Amino acid sequence: MRADVEAKAPIIDLLYPSEEKRKAMKRRRIDIEQLPTGFVNDLMLEKLADIMCKEYQYKMLEIFKELSDDEEVIAYRQDILDDLIGNPEVAAGINKLIKIMLTNDKTNLYDLNTPDSFTSLDAAISGFEAYTQCVELMHKLWLSKKDAIHSIGLKRMFAFFENNYSDKDYVKLREEVTELRNAVNGKIRCVTVAINLNENLVPIEAGVIGWSDKVCEPKPTVIDRIASFGVKGENPKALHNLRTKYTGENEPNSQNGVLNMTDKLLFEELDFVVKKYVKAIDSILKKYRAVGFEDIHIIEYQLDFYMSAVRMIENARSKGLQMCRPVILPASERKAEIKGLFDPIYFNEANIYNLRNKDKKSVITNDISLDDTAGFYVLTGANNGGKTTFVRSVGICQVLAQAGLYVPAESCTISMVDCIYTHFPKEEQVGIDASRFTTEIKEFKAISDTITDRSLLLMNESIQSTTPQECIDIAGQLVRIFCVIGVRGLFATHLTDMAKKAVGYNDDPLVRTKAESLIATVNEENGERLYKIVKGYPSETGYAGAVFEKFGLDIKAIEKRAARK
Repeated sequence: MRADVEAKAPIIDLLYPSEEKRKAMKRRRIDIEQLPTGFVNDLMLEKLADIMCKEYQYKMLEIFKELSDDEEVIAYRQDILDDLIGNPEVAAGINKLIKIMLTNDKTNLYDLNTPDSFTSLDAAISGFEAYTQCVELMHKLWLSKKDAIHSIGLKRMFAFFENNYSDKDYVKLREEVTELRNAVNGKIRCVTVAINLNENLVPIEAGVIGWSDKVCEPKPTVIDRIASFGVKGENPKALHNLRTKYTGENEPNSQNGVLNMTDKLLFEELDFVVKKYVKAIDSILKKYRAVGFEDIHIIEYQLDFYMSAVRMIENARSKGLQMCRPVILPASERKAEIKGLFDPIYFNEANIYNLRNKDKKSVITNDISLDDTAGFYVLTGANNGGKTTFVRSVGICQVLAQAGLYVPAESCTISMVDCIYTHFPKEEQVGIDASRFTTEIKEFKAISDTITDRSLLLMNESIQSTTPQECIDIAGQLVRIFCVIGVRGLFATHLTDMAKKAVGYNDDPLVRTKAESLIATVNEENGERLYKIVKGYPSETGYAGAVFEKFGLDIKAIEKRAARK
């Protein structure tokens, strides 16, 4: 998409109920980008945007980054999405509209000036025809579905097209385009050219001496003349075979687009014939730009934003999972109640895996509540037990809710947050490392300076770069600091002692957010990961025995064998 498409406010905006709201969200996105958070990378939002809307991935990512805190903006988008989900015919009709626009050569239309050749005249007419197709389509769609459309955004979009449909300039434009198309296709099909030669029979001058609405045909053979004896020929005949049109450098026998130049020269020569059409096309160009092709282009990418969400919802439901419209609460409520939550990124990966392999990966859903009784969770459990996926799913749910989209859950009531702070150390950063430890403390210092009681904090295996005991002590104090501030969040860690330590802070009178322990469950008999996240404390003995047995290390058998020796 051209960079200047949104230089001016669009006539109709499907993402923001007003220009004031649009500007406010842009300022909010810029402000969030200045905060010490890596939620875009840690939650893999770029990948999520690519999964949902590949063509306009960066536009969807911008909306994710906004973390809209405006209930009106969120409801405006949710209502549009509800209309599209509830009216598949509207969604299909709009998809057809998008296809028409995509097949139209937008670049030529953006840069098109007064036609200077039959080729450019034809391109202009094709562009106008595409536009009229869209207007006609939207008019018919509105007449059939206007009683089923409830969202302000879609009503505004249809009103935009309806105003153009009934506008006297549009009606005239449509008539003129039809006349122009008939003229180009029918009135001038053949031109007679005279060429003056010098004494060496070299062409030195050329000019048009006539035209016809009949195409020129190759010179007839003897058999053709016998077969048509007595029939008066109507079309002019060439002395030899006609040359095939060529326009590009890579075409056979091409001479660097000679016919393109001839086309322009011919257009000039026939000025007295085409002048009235050129004048008409100039007038239409002005009217066409006035109704706003750029606005239609903006509508196109905004519709794609919604249609990608519809596709994701339909895909999830086809696999037995639910996505829902979340109930949005003010940030001051500081709560979330989510049931049947799943990670849409893992869901996509599982779908791809299941297409390629006989053994299937299932997507397990989980529940979580963040409120006054428990607002900060320490999540422990076996490695590869789904801890990171669960933490990410909570963050993505928050992002999608504030983007005005459906969330990957059966039900969801959720407060807005002012920002999502994340701390996800990379694998290469894990292990005892004094410099890394210093960096982590500085990162948490920056977070604690800006985080508020209306923020969401997601930590994944943070504080691992010093000794185990120091990790527990420092991580514990960090959790206490954030609970004193009143932050809600999740801390996934292998430090099992952190669970009881964090819950122990609940008796501190300064703590505003109560802590709770979660565990990623496993089958106690064989160590199989169940990927269910439940409240509880980690096992005292851990899962080493089950893991050893899974890989053939039977401790009891080894003990017996050693005793015999």
